[in-house]
Amino acid sequence: MSTDQDHGTSRGSDDAQSPSDEQRAGWRSVQQRAKGLNHHQAKAALEAARQKAEESSRRDGPEREQFRAEAEIEEWERIAEALADHAGRYDPDTDPFVQGELAGQADREPGLPSGYGAA
Repeated sequence: MSTDQDHGTSRGSDDAQSPSDEQRAGWRSVQQRAKGLNHHQAKAALEAARQKAEESSRRDGPEREQFRAEAEIEEWERIAEALADHAGRYDPDTDPFVQGELAGQADREPGLPSGYGAA
């Protein structure tokens, strides 16, 4: 997945879909777990998420779990790719995607407190 590709949309798609609550929950979970990780740690977490998803797909779990696992993998990919560009650690408070999601949510739901973790 490239950094220019937004979550919830397909490359070349004319119909941008709004992310589901399950996707957003998966992203937030990954963002919280990724806080403070460097690129190599995020890549290791991505591989672990892929392995976990592969194992759970063999058990034929609920479709909702598989959907969330896919969203988490996509988020680990995005974070690992973003961290590859610099030697820092991940911080959702400075992540443009996270901040854009929060701004969009504030626009959709006025009266919500702003800032990471407000959801």
